Formats: sequence, C-alpha cells, structure tokens
Amino acid sequence: MNDSGDSASASNLKWLKGKGLGPQVKWSVGTDGALTALAYARESGDLFITDESNTITRIDRLGKIATLNRVHDSIFALAWSDDGRYGAAIAGEDNIVRFDRELKTVHSINLPDIGLGIAISPFGHHVAVSMSNGRNVFFNERKRRIAQFETIRPLSFLQFCASEPLVFGAAEHGLICCHNLSGAEIWQEKNWSNVGGIQITGDGDLVYLASFGHGIEAYDGDGASIGSYVLDGTVNHIAVSYEPQRLLAGTVERNLIWLDADGELLWSTTVEDEIVDLICDPLGEWAIVGFQNQGVYRLDWGGV
Repeated sequence: MNDSGDSASASNLKWLKGKGLGPQVKWSVGTDGALTALAYARESGDLFITDESNTITRIDRLGKIATLNRVHDSIFALAWSDDGRYGAAIAGEDNIVRFDRELKTVHSINLPDIGLGIAISPFGHHVAVSMSNGRNVFFNERKRRIAQFETIRPLSFLQFCASEPLVFGAAEHGLICCHNLSGAEIWQEKNWSNVGGIQITGDGDLVYLASFGHGIEAYDGDGASIGSYVLDGTVNHIAVSYEPQRLLAGTVERNLIWLDADGELLWSTTVEDEIVDLICDPLGEWAIVGFQNQGVYRLDWGGV
C-alpha cells in the first residue's frame, strides 16, 4: 500500500487527455492487491478502500493513508456513513462487519444467506443488507434486526437517502424500488435493463441506474422514468454529485465519461484497467476512480 500525493507518474497517464476538458490528478494511491471496493464519507472527506490482500484503508482528503487494518475475510461490498464514524462491509459471503473510523471491528453478524448489497445510513445508525434469497434486512447499531422486506428479485444494489429515512434498491435485472426503515414499500417499478449500479442525489429526487446497453436511466424520487442518457459503450458503473450537477460513468469497454446534469459530454477517455467503482464529490468538482490493479485516482476539474 502506498500513497503518491501529487502523483509524479500522472504525466505518463495518456488516458487523462481524452476528449473534452480533461482533469488533473490531485493524488493517487496504490493497493497491495487487486481493488475490491470503495466507499466515501461525504462530510468527513475520508475515502475507504479494500483489496484482495484483505486490507482495509482510510485515506484522508489529501490522499494520505491515515489508517489501515487487515481483516480475516475478503470484502467485496463496502459502505460508509457520511459523517465518517462507521462503516459496514460484506466479508466472505455471509458476514456483515461493522467498523469504526479507526477501522477496528465493532461487531459482526452472520447472515442466513449470501449477501449481495450493503448500505449504511448517513450517521451510521442503520445498516441495510440484501441477500440472494430476496430477503432484505435492516440492523441497528446494536446488531438488532429492526425490519425486513422481500422482493421478487434479489436486490444487488442498495443506497440510503441522505435526507429522508429511505433506502433505494435495484436488482441486476427487472426491478427498482424504494422502502422505508420499517420495510414498507414506498414504490416499486419494473425495469427492463440489466443494471450495474444505482445512485441517487442527496435529496432522493433523482435516481440513476447504470443500465449497460441502455446507458444511464433516470427516475424521479417516486419511481417514474424521466429518460435516459445513451452513451458510447456498455455502462456498468455510475456516480452522481449530491446536487445533480455532474455524472460520471464507466463502461465495460473501459470508457470513462464525465457529464453535466443535462447529459452533455464534458470529457471522455478510454482507460487501461478495469474500473471497480466511481465516486463523485458532492459539488461535482472532482471524482475518484478505483481501478482493479492500477490504484485509486482523484481527478480534479477545479470547479469547471
């Protein structure tokens, strides 16, 4: 694990140029093993990453490694509270681990089935986890199961709303939904696309899906379709700013695409490694890209 600050190797990254107004690399961080997950705390500015060496790392706003720890099982799904105090992960196949800010294990919970997706509320009081049997469970900070609901299709992706006690979810195909913390369904809609991820704006008024061949699909906060952005390539990763100023998309073909709120192309490029995950900062001025083998980069447009 290493941090490189204002990466000296940035000048060798040919993919930075691309088409349109390209970013600068603010910092980059390498990993000991292949990257498996990213999570960002919007208020504290901490970035959390995990890799195949079973290492979990906290990176500060300046791209410096603040804390790291080794865990027993590999982590493939990671979520962190906005205030940075608590995180939750799916470790192995069926174990939830709750971490504090220093990456110490607070507790763990064994699941009755394989875990698929995980989300944590803005202050870390609640964790939502989806399982392969279609069951979705809410736990509080004391490990108590407080609610559950079931869906016809297993939800692979979950995300809490930052301003209301709601969780949004999507299956890999055929379903997008919203539930409250009692497990009650707020709305549910069929979706005919394959999905690689779900993102919502801070107030939950807009929901975006990485919909592979259908590009980026957009819904309002009540689940009504409001259109799509058709892009070059097969979209399997997406990130959005807190206010709907910017969108960042990644494709199976290794395209990386920076868009404004109207879907207008601001910058695009083709990268050299598989994209694991994307993060867009709350104001839409910079983004974080996590590559499978080439590390994690903060790309900065300087407010442009």
